[in-house]
Amino acid sequence: MSMPRLILPSDFEKSGRDRRQLVALCNSGELTRVRRGVYAKTAAVRELSPLQNYGLHVLAFQALTSRQPVLCHASAALLWGLWIVGTPQRLHVMTDVMLGGRNENGVIRHRGSMTDGLQRCGPFLLTDKLTTVVQLILALDFPYAVAICDSSLRAPEKKHLFNDFTPPTMDSAQFDPLWQSTYPQGQALRREDLMVAADNLPNATARKRALSVISFANPLSGSAGESISRAKMHLFGFPAPVLQKHFTLRDGSDAFTDFWFEKIKLVGEFDGKGKYLRDDWGGGLSIQDRVMKEKQRENQIRAQVSGFVRWEWKEMMNRERFISLLREAGLRQQ
Repeated sequence: MSMPRLILPSDFEKSGRDRRQLVALCNSGELTRVRRGVYAKTAAVRELSPLQNYGLHVLAFQALTSRQPVLCHASAALLWGLWIVGTPQRLHVMTDVMLGGRNENGVIRHRGSMTDGLQRCGPFLLTDKLTTVVQLILALDFPYAVAICDSSLRAPEKKHLFNDFTPPTMDSAQFDPLWQSTYPQGQALRREDLMVAADNLPNATARKRALSVISFANPLSGSAGESISRAKMHLFGFPAPVLQKHFTLRDGSDAFTDFWFEKIKLVGEFDGKGKYLRDDWGGGLSIQDRVMKEKQRENQIRAQVSGFVRWEWKEMMNRERFISLLREAGLRQQ
């Protein structure tokens, strides 16, 4: 969906209205203050997803700046469709001169080039995918960095290509990009290019950290939850699983499981409940029918293996619970 139109005090003045009316309209609930000095119609704002609402705040910030900002870090990641978990709490922009505080008014400034390694996506300038990924790899804990790196290696599906990226000098301001963290956008990165970027980092600690994430990353991972699960298995000393193991179901259809532990013939699946709610996942079926279809799929796979274990976000995020769940399924830490 398109972004709500931003309303500035100057827009009121141009139409002969008193800018003080904005306060009254906010108090009545007709308008919402997006950022100090920037407003939008409340009804339109309520239609936005949390990540789209984040994008609206970026647009509002940009409307108030004299020099177009360069988005980076988590802000750029949401245009590249990288697997960021949750909604960022701050806006992230590049700066070539650090004046004042690094974190001011909900904006975190990162020191870097304002001209090199940039792309344009609609009205926004942002760091290119390689720069964005390396920046996040160095900033996030290992499991979340793996999720970012996994998603950067995945080739986008044509049906989920929402955003267009152009050189920074090309005018594409009329394009209204989608802010999301489920479907990678733009050309997939090559592991070799990530390795080169890691080798060029300025200190040994950063190089070692980046290379550990890049070496571990796998484009076969299907979601942030799967990536984080796999990274935590690694950190907790469990054997490495095979990803996207193929099974043939009774009706001849194909099924691919998230994790396959060959030695003990165990299937593991991360159960992100969001998939049951997504319009693109269920093929037009009701949520109840989707759950039943998934159960039938599981039963047919169970008939071909020795074990089958599922886990949810809350179980995977609880260290002791996740370890216990995997051990109960038959896995042993090395």
